Amino acid sequence: MSEITRTSTTHQSGIIAAGSPQALFITLNSSENSTLSELYQVIANLPEQLRQVQKQFPQEKLLMTVGFSSAFWDSLALAQRPAKLEPFQKIENAQVTMPATDADMMLHIRSERHDVNYHLALTLFDALKPMFALDEMVHGFRYLDSRDLTGFVDGTENPEGDSRNAVALVADDGEFNNGSYVHLQKYLHDLTSWQKLALKQQEESYGRSKQENVEYASADKRNSAHTKRASVKDVNANSIEILRHSLPFGDLAQSGLLFASYASSPDNFNLMLQSMCKIDEANETDKILYVTSAKTGHAFYAPNLEWFDSLKQLV
Repeated sequence: MSEITRTSTTHQSGIIAAGSPQALFITLNSSENSTLSELYQVIANLPEQLRQVQKQFPQEKLLMTVGFSSAFWDSLALAQRPAKLEPFQKIENAQVTMPATDADMMLHIRSERHDVNYHLALTLFDALKPMFALDEMVHGFRYLDSRDLTGFVDGTENPEGDSRNAVALVADDGEFNNGSYVHLQKYLHDLTSWQKLALKQQEESYGRSKQENVEYASADKRNSAHTKRASVKDVNANSIEILRHSLPFGDLAQSGLLFASYASSPDNFNLMLQSMCKIDEANETDKILYVTSAKTGHAFYAPNLEWFDSLKQLV
């Protein structure tokens, strides 16, 4: 096992910063043609490549988060690993399937401009492609006033200010502090079926008004309402939160939501997903899952920046 030492921790730029109107969600799988030394070198250089492109486009708020799966982390043969890093937790029952499709690495690139994101992606992939193959690239974009393609505002429960750090960044895992557990899911919407629903049915599905974006009182929500199912508490009755960086994607053939969750523990996301998928006594799940379905499921850990620097010791 290779040893890494570091003295401070700084989170990656894309974790905490406010949402961006344009993003690329890129997943990659490693080949068997590279040595550990080659992997360490190309991965260690990713933050510097980001900094160089940021200098070219200083006004575009270019940010990136790089994450690694549980299996790929083990393949790096490092002495330590994040305490809670695990594969995506698949869920399957009589009504819902949440597949696990873990890729090895994630690049979440975001800024004010799609072309700048794409330029960085090309730059990074040029260095990565001898050792990695593209799994998928999804272009997410802000739709109207931050709405999902169902017409409802997305991410209304996101933490603000300093609470973003508390929700998204690990604080109790030593050298892995200021990293983040990331989950990605690509949802495809059945907008034809959704648009056939009456406005009242749509609003009851979310537990929120569509145009005004006003959440229903708890007593007025159906048990299957999305805002009710996604509201989860821990054993001490404290609300469990995630930091969302989700964005719609689509073309004229298909469309949906690339759901992106950042959290200080993978438990936060897993408990929310379990709540959404659970079949209740009325034989219902989260109502939103009747018109959208997950096609992918990835779990990653996004380490702090010192982790990348320390890989250079191993080259």
